[in-house]
Parts: sequence; structure tokens; C-alpha cells
Amino acid sequence: MATIDIQPQSQFFSNNYWRKLRQVQICKKDEEESITETVMGKVKCDIDQKFQHSKSVICAKYCKSKAILATTSIDKIVRIFTLDGSLKHQFQNLSDYDKTLSFSHSGQFLACAGAYDKIIRIWNIDSQEVQFELKGLKSKILKAIFFNNRDDRLVSITQDNQIQIWDIKSQTIIQTLTGQQSLITSIQISNDDFRCVTGSLDGMIIEWDLKNYKIKNQWKGHQKGCFALKYANGGHTLVSGGADKKIKLWNMDKYKLFKQFNGHSSPIYAIEVEKDTIISCQFNQTLMWNMKSLSIVQQISSTQLDYCFVEIMKDSFVIGYNGNGIKVCDFQ
Repeated sequence: MATIDIQPQSQFFSNNYWRKLRQVQICKKDEEESITETVMGKVKCDIDQKFQHSKSVICAKYCKSKAILATTSIDKIVRIFTLDGSLKHQFQNLSDYDKTLSFSHSGQFLACAGAYDKIIRIWNIDSQEVQFELKGLKSKILKAIFFNNRDDRLVSITQDNQIQIWDIKSQTIIQTLTGQQSLITSIQISNDDFRCVTGSLDGMIIEWDLKNYKIKNQWKGHQKGCFALKYANGGHTLVSGGADKKIKLWNMDKYKLFKQFNGHSSPIYAIEVEKDTIISCQFNQTLMWNMKSLSIVQQISSTQLDYCFVEIMKDSFVIGYNGNGIKVCDFQ
């Protein structure tokens, strides 16, 4: 899941564009509070010292097939951790730091992108070497994500409002999708890899056919930017969040809105779904709520962060922290 904060259009190409990529809320505690020593502890939300960098962490990605966590930081290092916090590998980009990460289906590869060299590097987790470099893009990379069920296909989105479908082995773009009229701010691939949805700065949502490489449907999802998208219920439901402070649930068989959550007081920057629980994040607050009843299960207050993200792991979710680590929150 990719999300972007609200800023004037001219600021999307500055450093602040990256600094608030995937803006979310966390449970911010006083600095004097104790730090948990376990990754999957029973606390609701604590700083974990095991997942550390020398500088701020930008985002994190969990690999279910190998039970490992990848983090990237402005220290230009991508680190791979086991769930007990042990450092397994680390990769370094000497020129610039990566802003987006994605594991392949098997966990063999990790895609790292977002640096100013416009290159997507595919690292082999086992050999700890770059196996492929995807080059040729003319615009900055906002997001790079693997297909859900194969290791040889990857989707990237760039600042020129284009979507590229890559064949990893040949290191070539097999299709470029165009049609989004505004800056693409979010993307999500369906579990079967047949479809993907993108949201943009003008609030439009487009669902794409990834077999025939064409638009399936498009509609005005939010009055302002659509910054968070997540398929749910086997792809029959789409959850979207945006600058209008609303979270909307769409019936993707009929492309109709059937529920709307109005519990946020400011724009929504990130969404994750775990069964019937939705984690939705605004600038200074994270809400956990029930998708069926629309009732709030938990509310986590926070303050503004420089680098923000949310990622679901095995029995918990990881969120950003104004420091050189991350926080781990248990589902309660």
C-alpha cells in the first residue's frame, strides 16, 4: 500500500514529498517510558530497539513466506530482520536512500526503489547480491510492488502519472498503462493479480485489467486526493481513504459505495485490513475499527511524524517512530 500526504502540487517534487510518504498515526509515548524487549509482546504499542538504523526509518515491509521484516532508512541502508529482531542481511545504496520496498511472492527477491537514479534494484535475499536492475524510467519512482503470486512480474508507478508492468527476468517493461490525469498517490494489486487499483491527487480511482492492460472502470472516489487503497473480502470490497477525511467501502462487483466511515477529523494517509479490522491513519491519530459495524475498537493518538508507514506482520502491525527505529503494536 502506497500513500502520500497533502501538499501543494509544487511541493510534491521536494524532499518533503518523500518525508511524509505514507503518513500514518502511531502510539506516541513519553521518552522516559520503558522499551519492550520482545517483538511480539503483549503491550499495545511500544518502541522496539531491535529494528534499528543509524537514522530515521522510512518504511517497512513484511515477508509472510519467510517471516522476515525489511526496513529502509535515510542512512541509505536496507536491513532484513528476523521476527526476533536479529539482523539477517543489509544492503546499501551509496548514491541515495530507497523509499519503497516490496518482497516477491516466494520471498526470494526484494525490490528497492525511489532513489533519484530511477533504478529498481532486485536483491536476492539468499545471495545478498543485486540480481536484476530495472532501468530506463524517465521519471522518479513513487512505488514498486511485486505481483502477489509470482516472482517475475512487478508494477511501478512514476511521477509522470504512468504505470509500468515489468518482466523481471528480461528486465524490460512489457506494458505501460496511462490514463490517470493527476499524480498517482496509491496503488493496490488484487490477490489474484488480475486487477489493480490506483488513486490520484484529484480523488479519482481507476481499476485496471492486468490481463488485457486496459481500464476496467474509473470513478470519483473522494472530493480531494485518494491516498490509501486496500482490497478486502477476496477482492469484492475496496477500502479507500482520502483528503476528504472519509473512508469508503466499495462493492467492486457493482462499483457502488455501500458504507462510509466518518470517524476521522483530518485526511487519511494509510489503510491496512486484517480480517474485519481496518487500521486507518490520519495526521495525528490511528483508528482501529470494525468493518461491519463501523464501530471504533481502539484509538491511538500521536503527534506529527517525519517518516510514516503501517505494515501488518504475523500477530501485530508495525508503525513509524520519530527516531531511528519502529514501533510494534499488537492486535487487541
